[in-house]
Amino acid sequence: MMDPIYEKLADAVNARTGYPALKCPELYAILEFLYTPEEAEFATKLPMSLGTIEKIASKTGYEPETTKRLLEGMANKALIFTDDSRGVKAYVLVPLLPGTFEVHFMRGGTDDRTKELARLFQNYFDTVTKVRQKAPAAALGRGYTAVPFSRVISVEEEIPAGTKIHPYDQVSKYIDESEFISVGTCYCRHFGELTGNPCTKPKDNCFSFGQQAKFMLERGFNKPVTKEEARRILDEAEKAGLVHCSSNTTESINFICNCCSCHCGILESIKTAGAIHACAESSFIMRIDEEACIGCGDCVERCQTEALSLDDDKVTQIVERCIGCGLCVSACPSGALTLEARENAPVPPATLSELTAAMIASYQQQKTEQGPETS
Repeated sequence: MMDPIYEKLADAVNARTGYPALKCPELYAILEFLYTPEEAEFATKLPMSLGTIEKIASKTGYEPETTKRLLEGMANKALIFTDDSRGVKAYVLVPLLPGTFEVHFMRGGTDDRTKELARLFQNYFDTVTKVRQKAPAAALGRGYTAVPFSRVISVEEEIPAGTKIHPYDQVSKYIDESEFISVGTCYCRHFGELTGNPCTKPKDNCFSFGQQAKFMLERGFNKPVTKEEARRILDEAEKAGLVHCSSNTTESINFICNCCSCHCGILESIKTAGAIHACAESSFIMRIDEEACIGCGDCVERCQTEALSLDDDKVTQIVERCIGCGLCVSACPSGALTLEARENAPVPPATLSELTAAMIASYQQQKTEQGPETS
């Protein structure tokens, strides 16, 4: 029989994200695998925001020594995130998705424990898919966020000269300004490999920046890279046809994924009918010069969202599917494709805390609009 503390834990984890996990036996199996009963009980009492050991001990009623032991042990398992940007180490509970899932598989492990965790997550995802097919809202745990946690950043070299570019639309800005940069394994493609669905795209290109990078390095989930190495890896990802997806924030970012639609849940949410998008389009959109198009089809092969097709030897576009990544533009030999600024492109939240607050507020609003649950 399942310990009821894990149901309380599911509520605690879900309260910290706009993409709540579906409460089901498969979810509880993951939580039992990741959390000891002691850790689960402790997690349900943690404050919502970052706190020092002393603050958390005071709020939870645990002794400071016990509090530190639990926080540090859970941080080593990517259940807790740490931040010392204000000169003192603070801790906060990490959501399951996005959060703990991604960090675990970014390590690139192939040991038995990692394989078992992959199996448990696959069981959970299969269950979510079945429920979503019957009732999309139910699969999202009664309510969902309309605020994406990530966004596409265009291939910078493909933005036409003279176009106004906001700083947050430039990958180079984040590389230049970040004190800490780390890189790990693409969790989506590695998870696919562990579950018998490998990808041919390169996978050592999942970046963390700033405090997240520092955390990933301290806990052994990533390895450090220089700014020059980061630029080289991003260039290789572009050449391989991978889409840059980053935090949906402006002042700073905490990650850049390089995504393929065959494995990436972020891009898959755009392709799948009825799915709630986990990713915002870039500030740009692709336009076609039909007269210049030679019908080679190179852009069609590069498009990760199936926005392009050939019709009478000319490329056609489903505008609603265009995320403005720029990969098709870089593949076009005739210059028929260009990026232009998207009209009324929304400005992302400034900081991660603002983004999180917006996601949770949207989730609560959707949940309220759905009305009370009925059994």
